[in-house]
Amino acid sequence: MSSSPKPSRRGLSWKPLVVAAAAVVAAAAGLWRLRHPHSELRLAIVNWPAYEYFYLAEDKGLARPFGLNLQVAQYSSLLDQRQAFERGDVQVIATTIPEALAICHERPARCPQLILVLDQSNGADRILARAPISTPQQLLGKRVGLERAVLAEYLLTRSLGDQPRRLNQQMRLHVDVPEGLVARLRSGELDAIVTYHPYDTLLSQDPAIREVFSSKHIPGEIVDVLAVDPTYSREHPKELTALVQTWWAARDYARRNPSQAAAVMAQRQQLDLEQFQASERGLTYPSLGDQPSLMAPDGPVSRTMRRVATLMRSSGGIAPGTPLPVLNPQFLEAP
Repeated sequence: MSSSPKPSRRGLSWKPLVVAAAAVVAAAAGLWRLRHPHSELRLAIVNWPAYEYFYLAEDKGLARPFGLNLQVAQYSSLLDQRQAFERGDVQVIATTIPEALAICHERPARCPQLILVLDQSNGADRILARAPISTPQQLLGKRVGLERAVLAEYLLTRSLGDQPRRLNQQMRLHVDVPEGLVARLRSGELDAIVTYHPYDTLLSQDPAIREVFSSKHIPGEIVDVLAVDPTYSREHPKELTALVQTWWAARDYARRNPSQAAAVMAQRQQLDLEQFQASERGLTYPSLGDQPSLMAPDGPVSRTMRRVATLMRSSGGIAPGTPLPVLNPQFLEAP
């Protein structure tokens, strides 16, 4: 009588070992997650050199040591980003003071808290025009393109002085996305556009196009900030503290690894390394030590916010009773 073949020694010994090892790994991973929980935070950005540091942080996992799972959501325009915040799709955005004021006008209940100053535009926001236009006053009556964003309207208004103006009564305004504005200026369809880094890169070598105004003429007025839904700010202080720490970690990583960091950010913006580095030259980055004075109740950001709000009210951009964003510096340092 023939006997059944005996199972191999390999089959008898390794299967239970593999199962046991898998169980040990799963248990260890579960224990690690319990000891090192990661809260998820979705941050909305648009295409702007300073905001790329959040993408750098996501790419390099720089938020994880602070217990944060950072997810960066890219929007194609400031308007799309602002509307996403107003709908509640995102709770935190990197934006400008004029856009934050627009949120307070359109959705007062979500009027954001400003928790960190990211950068100051010192020439990175620009009005470019075709020759022979060389001054902002020569834009009157001309075909001027701008993004559907409060920031663009504010820069155009400020280029003409401190007086409120109804721009659509003084210029032939054309609204388009940033890439479209650049293409239409190059083709001659528009006389001038309001643009910013990195979209102006393609125009830098065109001798027929010149700068007629930029944010360097109004220092301290175009400031980028982290804006947070007030309810989220109250309910998620740890996540916001971790987000602020992540910003400083990204800035520190770039300081220690300048070429590698710039390469990551340039690639995402579809620029070469030199173009990205050039786009940052129009920005000033405040240090951690600068933040308390910038965010003080009567400090530079507060004064700028009141000035911008006054001009926006006078020009009809926001209603007279629109609340102002609240400056909240409590997340600047770890508890």
